[in-house]
Amino acid sequence: MNKRWVGWMLLVGAMGAAVPVGAQEVGELPELQVQRFRPAPGVGDYLSVFGSAVAPHLQWQVGGFFNYADDPVQIAAIDAPEKRTLAYQTQLDVMGSVGLWDRAEVGLVLPWTVLQRSEELQPLLPPGASSTDSLTRSALNDWRLTAKYQVLGLDSSKVGLAIIGGLSIPVGNEEALAGDGGVGAEALVAADYVVFDGIRLGANLGFRYRPGQRIIRQNVIGNEILWGLAAHAPFLTERLDILAEISGAVGVASKEEPLRGIAPGEVPAEIMGALRYRVAEGWTATGGLGAGLSDGIGSPDWRVFFGIGGQWVTGGWWQVDYASPSFRAEIDPCDPHYLDQRGRRLRLEREDCPDLEPEPDLEEQTALLDAPVEERRRPVPPPAPAPEPPRINPERAMVRQGAIIITEQVNFETGSANIAQESFGILNDVADLMVRIPAIELVRVEGHTDSVGRADRNLALSQDRADSVKAYLVERGVAAERLESVGYGQSRPVADNGTAEGRALNRRVEFNILEMGDE
Repeated sequence: MNKRWVGWMLLVGAMGAAVPVGAQEVGELPELQVQRFRPAPGVGDYLSVFGSAVAPHLQWQVGGFFNYADDPVQIAAIDAPEKRTLAYQTQLDVMGSVGLWDRAEVGLVLPWTVLQRSEELQPLLPPGASSTDSLTRSALNDWRLTAKYQVLGLDSSKVGLAIIGGLSIPVGNEEALAGDGGVGAEALVAADYVVFDGIRLGANLGFRYRPGQRIIRQNVIGNEILWGLAAHAPFLTERLDILAEISGAVGVASKEEPLRGIAPGEVPAEIMGALRYRVAEGWTATGGLGAGLSDGIGSPDWRVFFGIGGQWVTGGWWQVDYASPSFRAEIDPCDPHYLDQRGRRLRLEREDCPDLEPEPDLEEQTALLDAPVEERRRPVPPPAPAPEPPRINPERAMVRQGAIIITEQVNFETGSANIAQESFGILNDVADLMVRIPAIELVRVEGHTDSVGRADRNLALSQDRADSVKAYLVERGVAAERLESVGYGQSRPVADNGTAEGRALNRRVEFNILEMGDE
């Protein structure tokens, strides 16, 4: 069953809940959406905290989260003891998102209170109201529409940064504590930073506009400042991640006498932890626990949740490239290019990594500049010997079975078509071979990539790299009419893209002989 059918089934189920089950007239209940577990719908988001990453253009995902909250309404009051209002609340959030232009992402969340049970609703009612436990047990909540724009990506900056806007559509049933009674809005800033070569940290800060104000005991529920902190890291196996999150709100609604200050119920906060497992390509399962850290509307004693969707999973690699479009690219900790491109040290202390050239001693260089210059006649160096003609290394480039076989990989700078300096030698041998054997009349230079990232980007990159190799061979003396270049992207793998070794083998350049003349 594909994503599209699962998404339609979840949507139909949520729409079917629009008709309340067991509804009773409770006209005095405030217009208030109690539920505060608000999962973020994007593929690169945490749990309820947004990440800065966005999905590639037109890449979409659908899914849903189910959560059970125990005692989700805790109201402290000066003039009355705290009472248990809602015994429990279960909710299903059907959601989906789609990436746009590699810079933006739009999401939709359809919350549905599946089942809830009240014990004593009097604390939520106006002063002097009679005791009651009448509550609509199942109903739709206000819908949420979100839009994210990525300002900075981890592929080009040390810190990822995004701006998120949200709109709350008032379709919730107020008799079920499922709607705020009007159009709401929110605006947030999301930031990401990677530490210890594999742990992604995230932070959110923003403002939420809630229509109207509700006075519940000494609590005034209205506009809020939203905040959240999150962490995301690989865990144990290549299919599993671990997530941790703490989030909450601070009420900023205006107050009149005799209400003053910030009441306990206006600062809800919750901590959550979860595991996210990649079930199959494009499908993940998330499960975890949460607990309220303060009194407040929607801050439960404890919470358990489970979800399915298309969120990205890094897996058990500790050298994860969070700048990858799918969080699944494994970096090479021995590649010195990461030191410059990412601005942080990704090279691990490994015995198989070659030593880096030592950095120059600035103090020693300064001392040399300050030393007095002694005039002396320098001997005239003998003339440099004439360079030897290039020689082919028969062990690295050879003609076999209609192709020029090379025994070393042609490497490029990360994410570009610039040939790495260490590959000049093997390409020189290929050029020397073609110069020495003019019977090789036409060679096709083929570029190939692994499956990490978008297929169209990989195809363009492979073509650029094949063109770059052709240009290099022409500079080394091979006639241009003896060469053609073609990029095949990720369409012709020779190894398993699910492993680092397989992906390394798939990133290759091949030289196939198309026309061969007489020797």
